[in-house]
Amino acid sequence: MAYYNRIVQVNVSETVAPLPNRLQQTAAIVSMGGTTIPAGTTQWIAAPGQLNDYLIPAYDISAISWTTGVVTVVTTNPHGIPVGSTTNIVVAGVAPTAYNGNFVATSVNTTTLHYSIASNPGAETVLGTVQVGPQVDLIADDATWWAQGNLGTGYYVYETGSAVTTTVISEVTAYLTANPQTIYNWIFLPGMDADHTNLRAFFLLHNTLNALIKFWLPVSQSTYTSWEGESTLQNVFVMIESPSADFATESDVTAPAQYYTAFVPTPTNRLPPAQYTYLNAVTAYTPITQALITTFLTNHINFVATGAEGGISNTILIDGKTLNGTPFNVAYSIDWVQIQSNQAISNAVINGSNNPLSPLYYDQNGIDRLQQVVVQVGNTAIASGLALGQVIQVDLDPTVFATNVGLGVYAGNFVVNAVPFNIYTALNPSDYANQIYGGLQVAYTPQYGFETIVFNLNVTQFA
Repeated sequence: MAYYNRIVQVNVSETVAPLPNRLQQTAAIVSMGGTTIPAGTTQWIAAPGQLNDYLIPAYDISAISWTTGVVTVVTTNPHGIPVGSTTNIVVAGVAPTAYNGNFVATSVNTTTLHYSIASNPGAETVLGTVQVGPQVDLIADDATWWAQGNLGTGYYVYETGSAVTTTVISEVTAYLTANPQTIYNWIFLPGMDADHTNLRAFFLLHNTLNALIKFWLPVSQSTYTSWEGESTLQNVFVMIESPSADFATESDVTAPAQYYTAFVPTPTNRLPPAQYTYLNAVTAYTPITQALITTFLTNHINFVATGAEGGISNTILIDGKTLNGTPFNVAYSIDWVQIQSNQAISNAVINGSNNPLSPLYYDQNGIDRLQQVVVQVGNTAIASGLALGQVIQVDLDPTVFATNVGLGVYAGNFVVNAVPFNIYTALNPSDYANQIYGGLQVAYTPQYGFETIVFNLNVTQFA
């Protein structure tokens, strides 16, 4: 029989490292009745071509005719576009072929659409099919998404079951209420921008700095003026679609949305500034006047341009800001610091409650340990291009710290204050018994990029 030594008893505890938080690497395209996915649910799209498995098939045409420049197309089944609304459509398979193509149509009734063709194509001999807005727009979003590369980054389709904007808003609201902080980027389809009043009210419900959500909204030449001057909306990225783009294959706003969804900042993959980001498979906004450029920039209406000023033919993002003028990489940084700090501190507390060798107690040593956790977040933020300067640790009364921040003492650095145990408990005598510590404070400056360079040139001519 084996003999087991009874002298030494080994106690084992485990420290569990946090899994990477990937909230900012999640996105949903909001469908408006364009798929067979049940309303109020999501479907993961992991690769090109998978969206086709869920799209509602093109509607069969039961009649099509031309009268004085207007084509009337009747679908066999209800097309789902609200009466009086305009929608993008793709007509295919009709003979004469002049009926076919991409058009903007108006819904006349539940089965009838009108669109314009200048010349009479003649009487139909073959009836084809028509795809309407929700289907067409989802196809364009999907094509643009995968055209950015990063094929390992998929997206969700969130189906609302309706092309009525108020219903779409209600369905998204219900999802966000039931599933907070599960999807970071929400991409809307064209048409939502026309309902400025209701959509703005929805955006304001999620407009705090700790909302941890971003909305991507395409606007058109006829609607962008409604979104001018919305300087309070810090979580909304508005992008005007290029008038020369093919709406059946291109969604300009989806290009930067995919770029930021796919990006994972690390010390070896630093987050660049948002302005002038390369975008793939999108068309530069043309024609465009200087006056229109000024209008867009003043109101933070993003658009696609080229890098021609720098001798680069690639299409690029202008100006990379949310409606309140915050560069998107800065908004991303603010969210990143919140997300990573929350997870790191929570991980330390949970592990500290399960470690007999080094428990995390509510004392000065425990406060110091938590401060080090946030310091590490700050170091990673700086190394990953999300924060400026260097990390500074201080242990100050909160009033003193606030005064120093107001005076700019720490300007340009990532400062972590941990109010000392004796000061905090004296200021908040009931918090110790309730196991609450609210003395961790951070002040930092996100990393910005250059947007405008002023170059001074003096020329001297000799007589």
